[in-house]
Amino acid sequence: MHTFDPTATEDTVATLPGNSGVHLYKSLVAWASLVHGERVLDLGCGSGGAGRAAAQVVGETGIVVGVDPCRRALEVARERAPENVPMAFIEASAERMVEVPDKSFDCVVASLVLEEVQDLGAALTEVFRVLRPGGRFVASVSAFDRFRPVDSAFVASILTVLVRRVPSALAGRAARASIPQDPEDMRAFAAAGLLKPEERDVQLAATMDTIEQAWGVIGRTHMAYLLDDEGRAELRTALERRLPHTLYFPVRFLRSRRPG
Repeated sequence: MHTFDPTATEDTVATLPGNSGVHLYKSLVAWASLVHGERVLDLGCGSGGAGRAAAQVVGETGIVVGVDPCRRALEVARERAPENVPMAFIEASAERMVEVPDKSFDCVVASLVLEEVQDLGAALTEVFRVLRPGGRFVASVSAFDRFRPVDSAFVASILTVLVRRVPSALAGRAARASIPQDPEDMRAFAAAGLLKPEERDVQLAATMDTIEQAWGVIGRTHMAYLLDDEGRAELRTALERRLPHTLYFPVRFLRSRRPG
């Protein structure tokens, strides 16, 4: 997703209100129980929203390092990082962070990125490697198998257009249960050496009364970017038929750690 639109997640999903005051980045960082002076790695950092939230907690004596394979995303992250925030950035994939030393971080955070990696097992093995013993790993993932029935119907109208226009779009991760519900995911955590993750399901609300509001969210998703101009026009029409609608976007927070 970062390749298509590096700021999409931060500018759309992260602005949505959540139940019980949930915020995409601040709530993730809060669950990490960071303290002043800690070292944090922001995996698949994108435009850097989660990393900046972590940097506000660890302060000037700590450091946050953002890692992303997309050069444009890292450029945006550098642009958005305040000068007084201790942040650095590395161009690398989650599965191969060769520039990051072993046991060098107290915490790894990953905001809506685990679904995007090619090899979850390899990424989790790298997370284990770069964490110090006892270090924490917290992540957020899309809990797409937790949609309300009315929201499932709304999303189905989007998928109908996508499948007709780009039949291969639902291969891979989209065809499985959301992380870590698939047995392969649990095996990947165990094989990497990480503890079984704790889970917390929350919802973010996207109120869409007009097509402009709907397109401001859906038009910047991975699904929309896979479509050509005709497909995007068809998607807008499909959305307009179902408005107004408030889409409750399910997000799952995960928390694990490296034993030690």
